[in-house]
Amino acid sequence: TANLPDPTIADGSTAFDAKLYVGNGSTQTISGYGFSPDVVWTKGRNRASAANLFDTIRGAGYLLYPDSTEPESLVSDSLTAFTSDGFSLGSNSVSNHNAINHVAWAWDAGSSTVSNTDGSITSSVRANQTSGFSIVKYTGTGSNASFGHGLNAQPHMVIFKNLDTHDNYVVIHKQLTGFATYRLHLNTTAAESSAGASWFQNTAPT
Repeated sequence: TANLPDPTIADGSTAFDAKLYVGNGSTQTISGYGFSPDVVWTKGRNRASAANLFDTIRGAGYLLYPDSTEPESLVSDSLTAFTSDGFSLGSNSVSNHNAINHVAWAWDAGSSTVSNTDGSITSSVRANQTSGFSIVKYTGTGSNASFGHGLNAQPHMVIFKNLDTHDNYVVIHKQLTGFATYRLHLNTTAAESSAGASWFQNTAPT
């Protein structure tokens, strides 16, 4: 390692970490992260159940299922709060099923949510420029448009989800056949497919 360049982040657990916990069907707080989580992705490990996705831009309790096309829903007794080093859970079984082993992956997206006017659409952004990770919420126009992501470099992977309808998750990645000309669907087993100009104007992120 003495011959390797210094890493941008010396300790990766300051930007991303995973914790294991056992659901209790009541209330509990999962703690011990080295940051205040901004994205929390949970999954039951020994029970057939959907994964659950929460973030600070949409707010505690607003749930997405990354393995389905379901739109956003408010489940007030699911993830009830983001804390300084973890998150609190309510009695709902989506992330706190009694006696079930769970895993919770969490990411740090910075300390504040700001209004971003870098694109033609004003977006709400929470960004951690050091780790290259951000959360963006915006309202589509149905026409060619752009929006800011808050990072100081080109993102190499972007996951999109329409919050209001039963649409697939769309993933673009720089290692696909074409960056923004090909896409994957996070919630299906389908191989990559051509996105077409109507998706991302055949233009990679900047």
